[in-house]
Amino acid sequence: MSTTEAIALVTALILFSVVSMIVVSSVLARFTLQMIRGPLQARIDAVYAPAAIVRSDLRALSLGRESVGVWQVRGNGALVLTREQLHFFMFVPQKDLRIPISTISEISFTHGHLGKATPYKLLKVHFVADGVADSIAWYVPDPDGWQTAIETLRGATEPPPSV
Repeated sequence: MSTTEAIALVTALILFSVVSMIVVSSVLARFTLQMIRGPLQARIDAVYAPAAIVRSDLRALSLGRESVGVWQVRGNGALVLTREQLHFFMFVPQKDLRIPISTISEISFTHGHLGKATPYKLLKVHFVADGVADSIAWYVPDPDGWQTAIETLRGATEPPPSV
């Protein structure tokens, strides 16, 4: 076998390995998403009637609450917006975070939260819980749409300005 043939063989093997890893990763990601969708949707259905939901996404990824710190469990779940609250249903562990719309002080975007950086635009929600400022960031496929929906509800719930 010549040097050129050996280089071509090694290159082909590397390309095959890379493509195989991409395909396997994609299949595993889709399989995992399908596994968690049913249980998450059942949890949502147990709490909300479809008419009460303004927006929802079963592909949300929480990067954690600022007040809890960097050592918390972060993870996948469902993000649900109603007229009254933003509700995150974490898949594992099964935990819920409910943020009343009236406590949300700001919606922003970031590419990192609690020491985790990402190339994706994250939805960051600033709110007040028990009199203390807090925030949480999520990866959602449409962060701009979420911001618009939440800001619209915030505008509808804010008290009229004093005269």
